[in-house]
Amino acid sequence: MLEICKSLLALVKDYTMSYRSITLAVVLIFSAFFSNAAPRNNFNCGIEPGQPLTNPYGPYDAIKPSDAAKLPIVLRAHFTTDVERLIRGSTGSIMGDIDYTLRAIPNHHRALAAMAKYQRREKVKLQERDKFYTAHCYFNRAIYFSPKDVTARMLYAMHLHLTGGLDASLNQYQQALELAPDYAELNYNFGLLLVDLKQYEEALLVAEKAYSSGYPLPGLKNKLLAVGFKLSE
Repeated sequence: MLEICKSLLALVKDYTMSYRSITLAVVLIFSAFFSNAAPRNNFNCGIEPGQPLTNPYGPYDAIKPSDAAKLPIVLRAHFTTDVERLIRGSTGSIMGDIDYTLRAIPNHHRALAAMAKYQRREKVKLQERDKFYTAHCYFNRAIYFSPKDVTARMLYAMHLHLTGGLDASLNQYQQALELAPDYAELNYNFGLLLVDLKQYEEALLVAEKAYSSGYPLPGLKNKLLAVGFKLSE
């Protein structure tokens, strides 16, 4: 309850908030408190096929313009700069704040990346029923919620790559590329995976595609040079 009060004070100190916004903030904070008590199902990720995801607030789509006005109140309370940088929580623990963010906005890209990074860094191990979802579940929920969100799928592929799931990462990249074959960042990260899979000729092709679209980072180019594959000038 102390953390709820802290969160409420953090929100209402912004005197530009309307009465309606402050009321909504109170509702959000108390709904976060009570919904956090329910265990997460890491077997099905809280997904019931054919049924929408549910949450006391939202859920809202991070890439849908019509939902944009609904996001800031969640982010202001739960996804602060310190939470995103994995320094400290805002209303409770770091995972608790990112968890609420991702239940209200399942495909929020930076929150997905932050949760995945935190679970990798802390080597978080969760049971089938636990206080939080696994990183895999948060990504699966994002993709289920917004199937055409290419960036969410790319972030999942990157997480799988970093955690050793190379074949699963390849599958996610392939599905993402069906949606956005010319997305430079997607091709760049896909190329990094292909290098690790020793599929150098294919990696060279996607690297050419990424760099011809203006992607700035030299890492993929350097990895290819190290194994004897040079991009065309």
